[in-house]
Amino acid sequence: MSTSESLNKKTIGSWIIHHSQKLQEVSLATADYEQISFAGKCGVILNALAGTDQTDIPNTRLQALSKASGVSTRAELPTVLDELERQRLIDKSSTGVSVLGLTSGQILEKTAQIFVESNPNNAEKAAIKLSEKASERPVEKKDAVEYVSDAYRIRSEEASDILDQCGEIGFFDSEVVSGSCIYFNGNLFRRNDIAKTQAVISSLSPEDERNMKELMIRLKTAGCISKDDAKKILGDTLYSKMCSIGFVDENSIGNEKGLFSFVTLPSTFTKFTGSAVDDAFDLAKAFVTSLTYGMTSSAYSRGRIRMIEALMRRLINGDWIGPATAIGQDYKVLEMKGVVKVRQTMGSRFSMKLLKKEVGQLALSVITEGEVSGSPLLEMPSVSATKYCGPESSRSIIRKRQPKQLKMGVAKLLSDLRTGGIQ
Repeated sequence: MSTSESLNKKTIGSWIIHHSQKLQEVSLATADYEQISFAGKCGVILNALAGTDQTDIPNTRLQALSKASGVSTRAELPTVLDELERQRLIDKSSTGVSVLGLTSGQILEKTAQIFVESNPNNAEKAAIKLSEKASERPVEKKDAVEYVSDAYRIRSEEASDILDQCGEIGFFDSEVVSGSCIYFNGNLFRRNDIAKTQAVISSLSPEDERNMKELMIRLKTAGCISKDDAKKILGDTLYSKMCSIGFVDENSIGNEKGLFSFVTLPSTFTKFTGSAVDDAFDLAKAFVTSLTYGMTSSAYSRGRIRMIEALMRRLINGDWIGPATAIGQDYKVLEMKGVVKVRQTMGSRFSMKLLKKEVGQLALSVITEGEVSGSPLLEMPSVSATKYCGPESSRSIIRKRQPKQLKMGVAKLLSDLRTGGIQ
């Protein structure tokens, strides 16, 4: 296992956010992972509150952002705010909070600091380090047990129990290959590793290999395409396999008419950041999804986006844009995540200001430099977009719905990846 023993704080913070979200999805007793859960909630709230510049957040907006982040305003928010104030990241008052200007990377580092200072237990430490190792390449359980046992000086039986619990919660996934349990997660292909990609491609049947190469050419040319188009190329079975191991990413945006999905390569965003953790909160992905909707589906009478680069540069420069009816409807996802601020200007028309400059810069790079430029991704009704589902949530849903026979195919892919000359 080649991962260094000491992970950097951004990477630790990224896994804390990932794991805390998984803990919210399960009904298992999670007392063993209390520090991950608490640090994750601190990170999520800080991310929702903090913009590029120091900001004053009134109590009404604070409560709304907390609810949108899945943090209980009565049971959890006061303790989270106390910790953020102890870390000197916010100042509380009777009317709200004042928040330091922070980047996503800094928020991840602060999240890691809160976790480290909370004296986490061995299970929590192992959950983070094994997740990072499993994002490099699939890890056989016997090797993982040996590593955890040696690293934390615990019995092999205890190490095995920790790994089983981590798998049940969903910190990382597992498949049985030739009688051996293998751990992996959805970050396997975020670093655009040619060896990993080739290991998967070469393991496919000739027909599947041709179809997969066709999809990759389409994605590298257009940046992203609709899920329906991707499935036309791959077919349902191969599409499900590729999504379940994180070889392709599925993003969805939703409204009262349903979810509308498109597909990208995992390295699409890391191409511009140089790091697989810089968009740990999926903010840029949500931004690009919303902008794509605005460019391809919103009616001109509502404020359809045309001069996207000029509009984005105005936002990045700190200007308000609008007024337009669409702003009040199409960017609710970004508003709930604290990426933009929206205000009503006249009647049904709204204006918008970008609060997180780095998120806008990443979204602009992805849109204008060939990754998702001008492609008619979604055929969506012109109604309010209120839900965003990122790649990890989509991948988890796809895996849960896979029949046993298809899971066997996924297991073979993982085996080929694990043994395909990647050391």
